[in-house]
Amino acid sequence: ARDLAVWRAHDLKIPIALVSATPSLETWLAGKSGRYQHLRLDQRAQGAGLPKVNLINTKDARNQFSPGDEDRPIEKISLSKPLVNAVRENLASKKQSLILINRRGFAPVLSCNACSWLSKCHQCSSYLVMHKAGALGHKASLSCHHCGLMRPVPSSCPDCGNVDLKPLGQGTQKIEDAIASLWSSARVLRIDTDSSRTSKGAEALFQEIHNGSADIVVGTQMIAKGHDYQNIGLVAVLDADNRLFSQDFRAAERLFAQLVQVAGRAGRASRDGEDGGNIYIETQFPDAAVFQYLLKHDVDGFLSYIAGEREEAKLPPFTYQGLVHAEAKSLEKALHFLGSLKGRLKGAGLITKDLQVYDPVPRSMMKIAGSERAQLVVESSDRRTLQDALEWIDRDLREISQGRISKGSKVRWLIERDPISI
Repeated sequence: ARDLAVWRAHDLKIPIALVSATPSLETWLAGKSGRYQHLRLDQRAQGAGLPKVNLINTKDARNQFSPGDEDRPIEKISLSKPLVNAVRENLASKKQSLILINRRGFAPVLSCNACSWLSKCHQCSSYLVMHKAGALGHKASLSCHHCGLMRPVPSSCPDCGNVDLKPLGQGTQKIEDAIASLWSSARVLRIDTDSSRTSKGAEALFQEIHNGSADIVVGTQMIAKGHDYQNIGLVAVLDADNRLFSQDFRAAERLFAQLVQVAGRAGRASRDGEDGGNIYIETQFPDAAVFQYLLKHDVDGFLSYIAGEREEAKLPPFTYQGLVHAEAKSLEKALHFLGSLKGRLKGAGLITKDLQVYDPVPRSMMKIAGSERAQLVVESSDRRTLQDALEWIDRDLREISQGRISKGSKVRWLIERDPISI
């Protein structure tokens, strides 16, 4: 959408303003190089200070409740001691708290301790997520967040018959229950796609925050950006490490952007010299660059750091990429389809020192809704060379296809230019 808007403005010869607290690396470099005029807003609209960033090392035993703690919760909870104390103080000061965990449902997977059975989805390369009763139906259920498959929660293990099944991990519903057990008098509101679909709708839920009907809000990335909350004094991010390590080289950039955006929800109504609120981040890796630059609210420093990493590794935006997707009933068919394409590229003399074509590999989410998926990365340091190669690929595949499905092997294919995730 951004690139299309830039092109339309260029075509119509009119100005375009790209506005963000967290610009992409590509946009930031365009501003640094002078291609874009860079306008900076270095302080909040009403002059309040930026929120104070607090990192909670979850590997440090001192940050966890122990049996000797006087204020230890009656039930075992998954929140750290510094965070519980901070929320308690925030409630006492009549401020709202925002708890972000980017995972809906009660638990990401159901497990059997006896035989190690896991609630896998039979149609996807993922697990069925456990949802408590009332979220997706009258009874607790297992749901795939990729294909939509739903199953009732089994009363015993399907493999060994063990009745002691355990939910692993935590989602918004589990955190909602934990908070309700800690502060029974607090008004807790959960906002995710489940709650917005089954109750009043997203707008009505957000209105409850704005009019002060909620003391503690638990939600996914739906609550993280674009909302002008007026009484949020504390923002907490749980399981931040979930997006820190990934096969996608943009994972750290996306995490940093999300943390900056959600931190900006705190202290928005404060004025000159007033407290800008607090953000607490639970992590096992507090020394990671993402968190260290966030401590200083140094967006430029972080983008400069990852620009150096990308340039050294010859990754976008210092090189250009295209992605050929293939989807079939079997992984072998998809890989063979892309392997044959690479062979034809080589035979046509298109694979040179200026154009690199990697071997076809399965997608990170290999199977969705019964279809197996593979990908082929095409890369060049020259934009024109890459575009010519992708045009050749498009013509070549169309000759053997009906629409975007190959005639013989029935492989569905798609070409993605400048892929935003690999």
